[in-house]
Amino acid sequence: MTKAADPRPLEGESAARRLVGALEQVRATVSYLRAEVGDPGEHARPGEAPADGSWVRSEELVRDPDWLAVVIGDSGRRLGTDDPVVAASLFVQNYSYRVLTLAIACLAISGVVPDSSASAMSMMLSGGRPSTVGYVAPAALVVCEPGVAVQAALEDDESIASAFGFVVAQGIDKHIAPLISSTRSRVRVGSRLLWGNVAASAAVAFRTLEGCLGPWVQPLGERFFRTGPGELGGLGSFLVLEDGGRRGWYWERTNCCLYDRLPGKTRCSDCSRTPEDERRAGYLASLRGE
Repeated sequence: MTKAADPRPLEGESAARRLVGALEQVRATVSYLRAEVGDPGEHARPGEAPADGSWVRSEELVRDPDWLAVVIGDSGRRLGTDDPVVAASLFVQNYSYRVLTLAIACLAISGVVPDSSASAMSMMLSGGRPSTVGYVAPAALVVCEPGVAVQAALEDDESIASAFGFVVAQGIDKHIAPLISSTRSRVRVGSRLLWGNVAASAAVAFRTLEGCLGPWVQPLGERFFRTGPGELGGLGSFLVLEDGGRRGWYWERTNCCLYDRLPGKTRCSDCSRTPEDERRAGYLASLRGE
């Protein structure tokens, strides 16, 4: 196999153009993943609970624990809880999902990894949840040039190591880690609970793309967790089940996100508090289309 071209960083206008193209490909593949490139306009002022549909600058939010606590509290009330631990857990889970899923989707679909650091992003909040990502200071790592199959490019060890290293350094170390630190400085919530939510968010990203792109995504997901940051270790694992010629790839987390404490008391299919035999039975039923 011919060695893939060396990954190269992009900034400014050239990065913006490549990101716009990458995001168009992502949206065509996973329609609910919404993102914008460039300054989206007016942002909420720090200290205030953002109105529905408002943008917040990620750097300002994650570096300001007091404002973050206000936003988390408002998010919880919109979701139906006044428990600060539940609100914090679900906010971090929803927020990290948007950050990581867009980065991983852009990589797997287009071979372009957006800079997902807090300083490079804004987030739109709708209905108490982060809903749309904004890349306000576009920068990216290009792993695959136009005309080259992304799957083939990501079979190169150096390329995938560089790509995942960029996701971790920018999206986790410079964004999600300070988000968790600021959250825990104002809410008495466990570190493993929040990092378990981050791990689950990354796993869902890979599972979603595997469903869209095919089984070749599975080794990428396995490698991400095998070589990723230590904070994600021991918080879940992938599981493969087969039934009647059908094959399913699932994530089983080791802690609960507390989603079942919202009105409706719905429990996630991979909840660690559900007995293993019940979880497996649910997975098999989904494979059979029941």
